[in-house]
Amino acid sequence: MQLIPSLELPTPFGGTISTPPLETPPLKLPAMPDERSAKAIGHGVGEDAAMIVGLIPFVGDVLADILVDLHHAEIKNILTDAEYREFANYNKSFPTAIALARTLCFKEV
Repeated sequence: MQLIPSLELPTPFGGTISTPPLETPPLKLPAMPDERSAKAIGHGVGEDAAMIVGLIPFVGDVLADILVDLHHAEIKNILTDAEYREFANYNKSFPTAIALARTLCFKEV
């Protein structure tokens, strides 16, 4: 998309200077997750939802830890080493499902 067209500006010395046009780069939409990515994101949602189980008094914390560990092990099996490193970086500040979506769906952006 062209924002500003090329301009011809006169100079005080009798010549002209042409400016390059100002354009936006082409937009890259996020990729839809394939079956492997959708499975990993599903486990990420399960890991995030396991935190709700942790609100149950007495046994909730133990159950939540078990569920989180099981889902995280599946996520680690699904992702490649490079994807897992990128996921671990995003998972420091985002919930698991969002970190997985950023890792697997927004590769082009």
